[in-house]
Amino acid sequence: MNRLSNEKRAKILSLLVEGMSMQSISRVEDVSIVTVARLLALAGEACKHYHEEHIRDIKKKRRIQCDEVWAFVYAKQKRAPYVMPWDAAGHAWTFTALDTKSKLLVSYLVSKNRSATPATRLFMDVSDRLQKRPKITTDKLDAYRIAANRVFGSKANKVLSQTRKGSTTDHNTSYVERHNLTIRMSNRRFARKTNAFSKKFAKHAAMMHLFAVHYNFCRIHRSLRVTPAMEAGLTTTLKDCKWIAELIEDIEPKPGKPGPKKGSKNRPSV
Repeated sequence: MNRLSNEKRAKILSLLVEGMSMQSISRVEDVSIVTVARLLALAGEACKHYHEEHIRDIKKKRRIQCDEVWAFVYAKQKRAPYVMPWDAAGHAWTFTALDTKSKLLVSYLVSKNRSATPATRLFMDVSDRLQKRPKITTDKLDAYRIAANRVFGSKANKVLSQTRKGSTTDHNTSYVERHNLTIRMSNRRFARKTNAFSKKFAKHAAMMHLFAVHYNFCRIHRSLRVTPAMEAGLTTTLKDCKWIAELIEDIEPKPGKPGPKKGSKNRPSV
């Protein structure tokens, strides 16, 4: 079975995180779009595990800004009841938590709504990844206030501050709002008024996993001159897309494993 080299995989991944569509990558790199899709799925799974294991035990007291980015899967919400029911069509809200000092994407969550439930999961995840209780700034969405009360209890008023008119940089969401632009520029699925929107929720989440690891470990922040992970003290080396391609090997089925059952269609190799 043919398999793409790590160099070829790294090139495809670099094009994905630079905002190129899967169809364009298929044409430029002369590979099947199914191959690109499967590579994205594998990269998303590998990056999800890496983020879960290594964005941990962040030292010092951190000021976190949280916000949510809207996109949609397959069809916009008003058309969702009329399309295929087996794929989660409609809204796709991506909650993000950004450290204002290191610009590290501490946590993120892709959800079908922006209620208190995903906001609570986001706050719980942020709390687990920091050694000290954070200071969190959000917009005026009620879901964040409810989530803070659920997660931090009586300490919620000390932890959470919501934006108000004329507030200073310590009490607004300017950094995470700018980070929303980075997501939209680097992730083709978030581009507005194009046909590049996600057709499947799983692929939408996989691209966010890939973006998060690339942003934290591979992309030098222009104002910091280092990656966010280096600034946060989580690593001392600059990573690249070839390194992400190597992460895939840890979760990829090894050669010699039993193949598909007789009569089933052979899956394309990547």
